[in-house]
Amino acid sequence: MEAYKIDKTKLEVAEVKGEIKVLYNKIDTIENNHLAHIKKDIDRILYILSAVGIVVLGELFVLLNKVL
Repeated sequence: MEAYKIDKTKLEVAEVKGEIKVLYNKIDTIENNHLAHIKKDIDRILYILSAVGIVVLGELFVLLNKVL
């Protein structure tokens, strides 16, 4: 009976180690792949917003030039 408990415990420890490895791989994938793509998308959005802001600022200068 004691040997059965030891074998069962070893099996459970092995299963937990396997689950930890799977979780580590998923976290690694998120850090190295998904976050890089998210950063790229955010950089693209900031680039577009900057361009729109420059156009709006230019239009404001044109409007002020015409009014004054």
